[in-house]
Amino acid sequence: MQSRIATKVCYDSVSMLELHRKILGDKGRNDAFYTALQQSIVPGTSIVCDIGSGTGFLSFLASRLGAKECHLFEQSEDMLLCQKLAQINEIENLTFHHEHSAESDKKIQADILVSETLGNYALEENIIESVEDAKRFLKKDAIIIPGAIEQFVCPVISKELYESVNVWDTIGYDLDFSAAKTVSLQNMYVRTIKPDQLLQQDASSQLWDTIDFSKTNESVRQATLSWTIKKPEIIYGFALWWNALLIKGVELSTSPFAVPTHWEQIFLPLLEPVKLSAGDKLELTLVSDTSPDVKVNLEWDVTQWSADGRPLTHQHLDMQQGFIAMHDDPA
Repeated sequence: MQSRIATKVCYDSVSMLELHRKILGDKGRNDAFYTALQQSIVPGTSIVCDIGSGTGFLSFLASRLGAKECHLFEQSEDMLLCQKLAQINEIENLTFHHEHSAESDKKIQADILVSETLGNYALEENIIESVEDAKRFLKKDAIIIPGAIEQFVCPVISKELYESVNVWDTIGYDLDFSAAKTVSLQNMYVRTIKPDQLLQQDASSQLWDTIDFSKTNESVRQATLSWTIKKPEIIYGFALWWNALLIKGVELSTSPFAVPTHWEQIFLPLLEPVKLSAGDKLELTLVSDTSPDVKVNLEWDVTQWSADGRPLTHQHLDMQQGFIAMHDDPA
């Protein structure tokens, strides 16, 4: 048993290091945060609070840019690597807090809060909850990086993308895997989505949510959007992506139309593709819940309406229902 535990720790360490290799290999991401910090830090004066500091990269940049003091919060074992890297790079104005910031009772009055806890789905690392809690560490009128996050959605018209996650219809051998399909498709999938896999018409991509960190933000985010279809289309699901407004004039984007980053897009499949005629309306209600007791859950409710206003098809997908279905007793 001891050797199995040691092996697991080793695998976990390698996995985390591989994640950081991917993150730190993203020059666009690194340059954007460097520029945001450079334009925010007052050399010799600014105190920085780094939430989810990982390897410490952002605090290392802040220190080199003249920050007076940097407080790093990291609950994982990444903190050990962070401390070693700080020593190697002779960065001494760092205070390490090996804990989740929400569990800390430290008294800090920071001028800048920086948190790169952005996932492929923008909110999957609970950036809203972490930043809202960490505001107690800040002086009045402190700078928060990122300052805002915009979330976008667009219908997907790619059969290929749908089939990459829905293998259940093509297994064959006279076997019915529909129960597995129902569970499997009620999830979000990380995929590189290309522009030609998206609905191509005016206002296809829609802004469905804005998180402004200068204000109080709730964990449950909801919006209803619609598309009136100009020509016959088959919709297989929806693509999600985000823009992070770090500071004024400095942005990061995971849009399929932007320069690629180490992040990818999110694909929310449908249980069954929706065939739309010209004039039909596709209505989508998105609900995101990243409450502490939930962690992350998405629901997507889809209704197809005829040109004369009749409901034609309806589907409701819920990541929690997918999980629950996996544990249901058979009928």
